[in-house]
Amino acid sequence: MELRSDSHELPMSVPAGETAIIHAASTSDIDEQAALLRGWNQTYEQISAGRFNGSFLETQIDCVQLFREVTSNSLQQTGALPEGTIAVGAPLSLHGSATFCGRSCNGQQLHVFSGKDQFEFFSPRGLDIVGFVLDESDLRSALTHDELEDVMPSLAIPHLRFADIAALNRMRSIFLDVCEILAEPDASARDRVRLSSMSRDLIAAIVSGLAHGYGDRFDVPQARRALIVRDARDLISEWSQDLKGIADLCRELGVSRRALQQSFQDTLGVKPSVYMRAVRMNGARRAIKTESSVAEAATLWGFWHFGRFARDYNMMFGELPSEAFRRYHGVAEQAHR
Repeated sequence: MELRSDSHELPMSVPAGETAIIHAASTSDIDEQAALLRGWNQTYEQISAGRFNGSFLETQIDCVQLFREVTSNSLQQTGALPEGTIAVGAPLSLHGSATFCGRSCNGQQLHVFSGKDQFEFFSPRGLDIVGFVLDESDLRSALTHDELEDVMPSLAIPHLRFADIAALNRMRSIFLDVCEILAEPDASARDRVRLSSMSRDLIAAIVSGLAHGYGDRFDVPQARRALIVRDARDLISEWSQDLKGIADLCRELGVSRRALQQSFQDTLGVKPSVYMRAVRMNGARRAIKTESSVAEAATLWGFWHFGRFARDYNMMFGELPSEAFRRYHGVAEQAHR
């Protein structure tokens, strides 16, 4: 883990795969602040009076760039991103008068910065926003067939986008969780399997935010729902530790995300994501019996935030994973209890 506080030390790019470094900077000049998001061609104009203070944090998990920007004053921000880039912002704090691409915003919407036109953001004092940037091709690979037809055209221009509050909060929380993990001093934060699981969950969170409201127009016939669930469960069992996601299921089954959810809710009473997580949790429980640590068992089954894993494991099985490890191995598991 590396933390840098001097803006001049920021590299010109963050190479793909170099995922265990957080770059941080603070500025007192709006032009320096605007330049921190490289390639965005940004211009900032200060609107409110007073000394400006800004901060910026950036890291990269495989194909997903993450950033967090805090600005003290109200600004007029304009910029344009390179073609083929998708960039989405989720405010952590946005209070006061603000507009994004001509629409009033209150912090409960997603800000789509990318597209063929320039974005314009009149931001208020004390803005705190996190962002997610990835190549269009990586987003396309995470969408279902129907979402490709609906969601991608909707991202053609910068705009303010309605988002389900749960999906918006998921994007906020996963950003903070990733930064917490990367701040860990031990080498496990740089484990490639663990980072790959982070990347998968980050992209899933982005898709959940962007795809809300799309693909909802189809109703699955009652008789077909049980068949969809049966085939989905067979695939999940076959994939085992491959840790594929909802979009993979939808593509394999030839159904929409909404159709899959409707079928699981009606047949099993749970969302498909909840079912898949339960399968992974049970896999981790079995792995604890054979792996040399709880951390290895959790990582093997795609759990990268060990604190949350311990809490969720305890809620599901009535004991901490460290207690299960001790019961199976007869010794205390020292780390990530």
